Amino acid sequence: MKVRIPAVLAILACLAPLAVAGPAEQVRLKVTAELANIRLKPSIGSVIIRQIPEGNILESIRKEGEWYLVKLEVDDRGNVSGYVHESLVLPLEETARPDRKSRIIEPEVKRPAEAAGAEQPPVISQEGISETSGGTGWAVSMTAGGQYTLGGELNSAAKAFADFFATRSGVAGDAGVTPVHLSFVFGGEVSFDLVSGVALVLGADFYNASVSSQVNYVRAKATDVYTTKPRFQAIPIRLGIALTPARMIALKAGISYTIARCGYSTSYSQDSFSQEMVGEADGGGLGAWAALALELPLSKNLAFLIEAAGHYAPLRGFEGTGSYTDSNTEAAAEETGKLWTYDYIQAGRTISPLMLIRSQRPAEAYVENAREAMVDFSGMSLKAGIKVRF
Repeated sequence: MKVRIPAVLAILACLAPLAVAGPAEQVRLKVTAELANIRLKPSIGSVIIRQIPEGNILESIRKEGEWYLVKLEVDDRGNVSGYVHESLVLPLEETARPDRKSRIIEPEVKRPAEAAGAEQPPVISQEGISETSGGTGWAVSMTAGGQYTLGGELNSAAKAFADFFATRSGVAGDAGVTPVHLSFVFGGEVSFDLVSGVALVLGADFYNASVSSQVNYVRAKATDVYTTKPRFQAIPIRLGIALTPARMIALKAGISYTIARCGYSTSYSQDSFSQEMVGEADGGGLGAWAALALELPLSKNLAFLIEAAGHYAPLRGFEGTGSYTDSNTEAAAEETGKLWTYDYIQAGRTISPLMLIRSQRPAEAYVENAREAMVDFSGMSLKAGIKVRF
């Protein structure tokens, strides 16, 4: 019995400091970096599961080397945890240390529940912004800028008619036909956060354009005149996903449905004869889009937005009404049907594509390769505007 007493006393002496110290206390940390990355594992190469803005308060579970394991609140599903590097945070008990005076420390926000010893989620300072790994926010943006649209056979037909009337006049025209491409564009978009750095976006744009051209065919004793005015209008409705790989930069992509309208107005005069063809048709179809956006913060919830986007939407199946009049007829002849393009064959020469609205597929002797007209609403836009986050 005497032999065992010294051994027991030695064990008790070793355990005494632990009994006095009790369990390790949790440390409250304040984010001192502009944006602190919370990673899945204590490694600089680990996946970022959250980004916490400067001023937020985090609760540390323990420290592993240079990394703190901190608790994160996720809605009503309980707590998750992640690792933050010690260089991005400051333990609150260090706020009085002389060597940390260069840091600006805001007072900790206390809540009544803390006095009861209840486990608390991270405390947000007055200037902090609360972010979670789940979707909690949404934003609205309004933009305006310039749009370049290809036009497709709408532009090709305007030029082909110039060649057609040059054949009729017997002389070349004095100018070319200007294609319609450029227009103003106005857009709006709503985004819903899904997880950190990923959002669902729903938006729409509006643009329309037209351009007039005149070609003169100067003959010996007279001048024939051809005028044309192709036009288009579109409302592409966009649905997609926005990724934020870096602060202030967003990559977007998705599908679209374009509600479109196009039209033509063509006239020709030769001596005492004149004729005019006018038509307008509506259509629509699926497409795809992608964009690169730069967001420059103006305040906590407001940002200046610059966005470059591309849109793919070659469309067919336009339907509408067209009319034809000339100086030899008293009333206009109207046809309701599809917008067609076809090759015109005259004296072994092919002029293509001519475009008209016809109730049936063109099948005259001088017609070849009749097909539904393709109006290409693919193009690019550059817009700027304001984004408001709620």
